Amino acid sequence: MGAAGLMMDKSPENIPVIDTHIHLFDPTRPQGVPWPGKKDTILYHPALPDRYRQVTDGLGIVGAIEVEASPWLEDNQWVLDIAAKDTLIVGTVGDLEPGHPEFRGHLEQFHKNPLFLGIRCGNLWGRDLAAQVNQREFVADLKALADAGLEMDTVPDPALIEVVVRLTDRVPNLRVVIDHLPQLDPPSDGKARKALQNNLQELGKRPQVYVKVSSVLRYVDGKVPDTLDFYRARLDEIWEIFGED
Repeated sequence: MGAAGLMMDKSPENIPVIDTHIHLFDPTRPQGVPWPGKKDTILYHPALPDRYRQVTDGLGIVGAIEVEASPWLEDNQWVLDIAAKDTLIVGTVGDLEPGHPEFRGHLEQFHKNPLFLGIRCGNLWGRDLAAQVNQREFVADLKALADAGLEMDTVPDPALIEVVVRLTDRVPNLRVVIDHLPQLDPPSDGKARKALQNNLQELGKRPQVYVKVSSVLRYVDGKVPDTLDFYRARLDEIWEIFGED
């Protein structure tokens, strides 16, 4: 079939979708959950594959990648156990702490499961990526992660974008996935805004750095705008920097 025919077959409703960022948690477990908190009446309910199927019915989603929502080591296995029973979960981005003495052992343990794709690492759970990037053991552990063919998700702010530049200087083969970039508001200060733009342009030149189309929608005056034009400029900017892949 020619290219034109292929394009005709790929209308949006016929493209199978992998959702690359969902969280699984169950507040009814005896030990509870570290997130979300009990006061969050919207989120504080079991978030498991069956519920996900209900809320995404008809959207063409054929699989999902779970991203850690807990710093508890045992919750890496909890997610993998769910994935073993449900084909919806096609991968998980877990939580292991580089620089921790037991990191390599835990990495070897979970890497045996092909659904374990990497770790999320950033200013989460009281950790400070800007400080850690200067620690020899931390960098060495991320080199081990990269050598294993696994990736690192991170949730950025302008300072962390600069850290990702430094980190990928030190570990050039580390595949990094930047989460939620559409939500990142550029600083109002002109110098800081220019620095952020320069760092994003630099990361856009690095083929091992990716951006996830996640956390696009925003609240404005208590409402969520539902027109593409509201989001277009930001999405176009990210597209121009990072390209179609």
